[in-house]
Amino acid sequence: MSNILKKFKSVFVVEEESAGAQNAGAGTQHPAEMTSPPSKPSSPAKAAPAALVSGSVSDKFVEVLAAALEKNNQDGFDYFEFRQSLKNLAKMPMDEQTRYQSAYAMAQTMGVTSAKLIESAKHYLAVLNVEQTRFSEAHSQQKAKLIGNREGEAKNLEAAMQQKAEQIKQLTQEIEQNRHRSEQIRKEINESTVKIETTKADFEATFSNVVAQIQDDVAKIQQHLK
Repeated sequence: MSNILKKFKSVFVVEEESAGAQNAGAGTQHPAEMTSPPSKPSSPAKAAPAALVSGSVSDKFVEVLAAALEKNNQDGFDYFEFRQSLKNLAKMPMDEQTRYQSAYAMAQTMGVTSAKLIESAKHYLAVLNVEQTRFSEAHSQQKAKLIGNREGEAKNLEAAMQQKAEQIKQLTQEIEQNRHRSEQIRKEINESTVKIETTKADFEATFSNVVAQIQDDVAKIQQHLK
């Protein structure tokens, strides 16, 4: 990871997150594509309804969003450098207003105004919104890839089962084979759905966390730097 990317990532790092280790080896895939098809079950089982998933801030998504911000970094002293100053000043014994005013004093030496800081912050918010759109498109493609027409396949098999059930005894074996396949497909659908929805929820939680930080800074710039 380049030094500048590390810097971008560091200003949005959530201290309690430790997802980095468990996300190692993700490769160059877009995060929405980091879900693998489920392994086939060793024995048939009724698939439970898909569980509702809730997201959490993910280190891999912080890295993805930081990379997007780094790629669209503006020249000179802008919101990113201002936020980095705020983070450095957080180690000092000063209140929030003093911290913002101190960081702003440094920005002013670079010819930066509070209006320019807000404009720069909005630029990065726009970059994040583009990344959210990109993620949503990748998520939709991955959902289609993992599930696709399998729901229809399962329904067709169930219809065949119903038809076979009305036939003579010699078709019983075929009915049982179709039932097994249908249950297997439904279990795979459920597992795939949980995985890709968890991936989506993680992204949304990370996105909301980063956006909230920027929006909070904008509000505080407006509050403290009049």
